[in-house]
Order: sequence, then structure tokens, then C-alpha cells
Amino acid sequence: MKNSLAVKLLRGSLFLILGLIATLVKRLLNLSQSSEDLANVATILALFMQGVVWTNIIITHYIQRSVQLHVTDGSSITTFKALGALARLTIWIALGLVALSNLGIQIRPLLTGLGIGGLAIALAVQNILGDLFAAISIVVDKPFVVGDSISVDNYRGKVEHIGLKTTRIRSESGEQIIFSNGELLKGKIRNYSR
Repeated sequence: MKNSLAVKLLRGSLFLILGLIATLVKRLLNLSQSSEDLANVATILALFMQGVVWTNIIITHYIQRSVQLHVTDGSSITTFKALGALARLTIWIALGLVALSNLGIQIRPLLTGLGIGGLAIALAVQNILGDLFAAISIVVDKPFVVGDSISVDNYRGKVEHIGLKTTRIRSESGEQIIFSNGELLKGKIRNYSR
């Protein structure tokens, strides 16, 4: 029997309990200011981690549910996984900013630095981002789906998996050929299943 979302959330509530313990210790014991500050930091970090755990549980639950209800081909699974990764990242960043703000750290200079750093990182991972956008293009445009027989350049086979970075094709002779999504879309694709 599959666990309900409420049961999964309850099982993943360790950090909430730790946060409550840190809060109770702070209130019940007459702590020095430095010890009380450490208890506040522990509480905020525990609540941040709890938010991360609950985010993972909720998004994984709804992705699995959506895949079971709506999936008609393998590329839809890739779409749901990409949306899940984007949702997780967005929520984690928001939780991190709230936690840092509650710790008394100025957020505005941090966001400015993240913007500049984000640009530098985007330039450094340009190939990975290219493959990610190519995966989105494959999922949206659907030049092929899992199970289609295609040929790319001199390679021919059946599509086994469409991922965020690579696409795997099983050749007619049995070996698995792995293409990066960016390189795959640059080549001429022949789809023999359509």
C-alpha cells in the first residue's frame, strides 16, 4: 500500500522536532546570550532543512502522481522531472534567503553577488545549459519519443531514454549509444517510426 502524502511528511519531520527541541531548550533553560544565539541559529537551520525535506517529499509525490495519471510517452516523464528540479531549486533558494534574513544577514548585497556569480556560472556551464535547453526542445517539439526508431548521422537504433543532458539509443547491433542533447539536435535526425 502506498503511503499518503501526510504520512510521508510526518516521517520526514526530524528537523522540525530538532527545531522544536532547540526552541524549548532556549525557553526552559536560563541561557547566556551567546548560548541563546546558538539556539536561535540551530532553530533556523533546522527549520530550513525541514523545508528542504518537505519540498522534496511534496514535489516527488506530485511528480509520481502526475506521471501515473498523465504520461503517454517517455518525453513527458522528462518534462515532469525538469519541472520538479526547477520547482525544488526555486523553493530552496527562497527558503535559504528567508533563513539568511532571519539570521540577520543582509540579503540585498547577497542577491547582487549571486546575480554576478550566476552570470559567471552560466558562462562556465554553457554546454550543460545547452543540453538542458535542447532536452526541453526535444520534449516540446517531439522530433522523436521513447520507443521510436531513429538514425542520427551514421548511427541507427531505438530511443530508450530522453534525459535532461543525454539521450540514449539502443543500436540494432545491441550497444547503447549516448548522445548529448545539444549534439543530437545539431545532427540530421531521421525518424523511421513516423
